[in-house]
Amino acid sequence: MKRVVVDKLNTNSDYGVDMKKRKLKKEDILSERTGIQCLIFDFDGTLAETEEAHRNAFNKAFNSNKMNWYWDQHIYKKLLQVAGGKERIEFYNKSFLSRSKQLSRKDIEEIHFQKTKFYLQSVSQGFVQLRPGISEFLEKAKYNKKKLAISTSTSRDNVTLLLRSCLKENPEDVFSFISTGDLVEKKKPSPDLYKLVLAEMNLMPEECLAFEDSRIGLVSAKRANIKTAVNPSQYSMEDNFDEADYFLTSFLLEQFPKSLRRILSL
Repeated sequence: MKRVVVDKLNTNSDYGVDMKKRKLKKEDILSERTGIQCLIFDFDGTLAETEEAHRNAFNKAFNSNKMNWYWDQHIYKKLLQVAGGKERIEFYNKSFLSRSKQLSRKDIEEIHFQKTKFYLQSVSQGFVQLRPGISEFLEKAKYNKKKLAISTSTSRDNVTLLLRSCLKENPEDVFSFISTGDLVEKKKPSPDLYKLVLAEMNLMPEECLAFEDSRIGLVSAKRANIKTAVNPSQYSMEDNFDEADYFLTSFLLEQFPKSLRRILSL
């Protein structure tokens, strides 16, 4: 598939988004006239709490390559502001280890290949599960004729293995389209991944609702003009979600506000 190319984005600390603070709207955020046809989910942190498994896999890859690198939770939280595993390795090498030898692109690809192998092992062994309520939410949405899609900076292999393991189905049987980082020019916070979903599914932004767990994901969806519901994950509890259209404390349907359940026919 052709990569989607969009204009270069401002990726400063606020990711180019107007940071004028305002209180999150409550149950009146989504009106009944929204006409939501498609729910678009981020993957890592949103559908599944994967980041600890990713962090451990990175450290195993570093150790396997006899590198004096170790990403603790404090460091990894900072690195999550950079989307993509290869990009994260490169950023750490340049920004945290300025006096050390700079890795070549080949080095980075080899380290990331090994990291992916360790991560997929942990998934296949059942160490990574969907977040509570996700399975029921997806099932209910499908029953009510909502289209489902994924917008993620991760690889297709990561998505496929985890969803097959947790849902016991092929991802293509659940999601109409899966937009992954290898299909676009720029990953989140760029809107490329979301714009690809809109293009492939012939949808308008107002016909969709995105679900994200982090600030860079929120910014990505909002830059594609898609209303966004945020449910923070382990590493994003302190992120700034001022631009969110909706804030969730859980994916358990009984904890969804009545207005959201009504709009989504849940």
